[in-house]
Amino acid sequence: MKYKVSRDPIYSEIFMSPLERVIIDTKPVQRLRFLSQLTGAVMVYPGASHTRFAHSLGVMHVSGMYSDHLFQGDLSKKRILRLAGLLHDIGHGPFSHQFDDVVYPLAGIKGGHDEYREKILLDLMPRHVKMAFDNLREDEKDEVLEDLRITVGDFKNIEEGLKKLFEKVVEVFKGEDKGTVEFNIVQGPLGADRIDFILRDSYSSGTRTFGTGAPDRIIRNSLIVKKDGKELLCYRNKAMDDIYTALFGRFMMYKNVYFHKTSRAADLMIQEILRLSFAPLNLLERVSDLEEFIELNDMTIFEEIKYLHRNGSEDENLKKAHETLQRLLRRDLWKVVMEMPFPIEGIDPALVGKSIAREALEKMKEKLSEVVKNEVSDEDDLKDLNYILENFDELFVIDTPYQLTLVHPDEFVQSRVLVFDGSDVMGFEEYVKRYPAYKLMTSNLIQIVRIYIKKDFREILKKYGIIPEERIRMVTRW
Repeated sequence: MKYKVSRDPIYSEIFMSPLERVIIDTKPVQRLRFLSQLTGAVMVYPGASHTRFAHSLGVMHVSGMYSDHLFQGDLSKKRILRLAGLLHDIGHGPFSHQFDDVVYPLAGIKGGHDEYREKILLDLMPRHVKMAFDNLREDEKDEVLEDLRITVGDFKNIEEGLKKLFEKVVEVFKGEDKGTVEFNIVQGPLGADRIDFILRDSYSSGTRTFGTGAPDRIIRNSLIVKKDGKELLCYRNKAMDDIYTALFGRFMMYKNVYFHKTSRAADLMIQEILRLSFAPLNLLERVSDLEEFIELNDMTIFEEIKYLHRNGSEDENLKKAHETLQRLLRRDLWKVVMEMPFPIEGIDPALVGKSIAREALEKMKEKLSEVVKNEVSDEDDLKDLNYILENFDELFVIDTPYQLTLVHPDEFVQSRVLVFDGSDVMGFEEYVKRYPAYKLMTSNLIQIVRIYIKKDFREILKKYGIIPEERIRMVTRW
């Protein structure tokens, strides 16, 4: 069986089997070359222009590393896990998570890219792989058929074999709620997805010091154990410091790259562009049609907005989308006027984040009204302040991105990932209790709450004391 090689900056070489190659050379997978991995972060870190395609190959590779260790000699299991890694992001739309936050909800798709991944794998991929297969030479077809038989067993024809294949891949993702070994290998707390994005995103962003984990050691210290009649993924505690190093790197990437205030400004502007262009670009109909969906990527969205604007579209939302797009393209980004990070123990910070921001905005609006009535003699200042007051709700945007955490036991508990200390197998919470040195780095969730302004009136807001100087600090305990 002939393997081909993809050169990779993280792992040096990624080998691809005949079956993997024919799946990679399909439109749904190749489309990932035109979906940005980090979206807005490229506005701060110019090197962060890598794609979902490169990341997906990396996740495939790391899934194979896990398989070689945990399922030695089981080529069928290895191929399924590697393909699950390759295809885990196949349901992403343009601009990845920004599409998740805006377009999928507007289209009534509650499960976002995870729900669409299953639809694409079952309803679209078999047909596209068959098309790619038909274009192969006869000797290449024989290699793919041999590889497919190793993976799924006997089948009557290529169509039946591919149907079995993608059903097996989908089963990996259905293991999330049960915390199966297979799901955790691909997308668990220490799965291939997270290992690759920490290493790849830190490398591309120029923040390699945050990607200093040792995936080979973490994987080598993984094992499968039986507990309560179920097979679960477990890690030896001798790798615990390496695990914490990787998790700390993830924390620093979220803090410094993914949730950088300027990265998020670009992300929020892209969300607004998608929201405003949802109807003009007929995204509801195009997302509902899988063949139309795979034509969508980062470039097509922007080019279509520009094309419709050039051709005289009178749609007001499209005009606003085009205006925001032009600002994004010249890096004229929204600005932060307030940032309020706070820790909470015992409850989810997201429950209070937006209410805190709304309260801050109400105070700003009250102060602005007072200033306009009583304190402004400069006519230019008064004009600007009246504009801000009249357009207050439109100008200010609240952002409460995901909570930051170094290590939170819940993500391991919910995934049913365990720890082995040489004598006992236990849950993460129990391990932290037994070895309290690790408790110093667990439990807290930190919510970042920011308020952005779409036009840069920061100086005049500061001049008249409209932006509160104090920072909210709130700690809630059980």
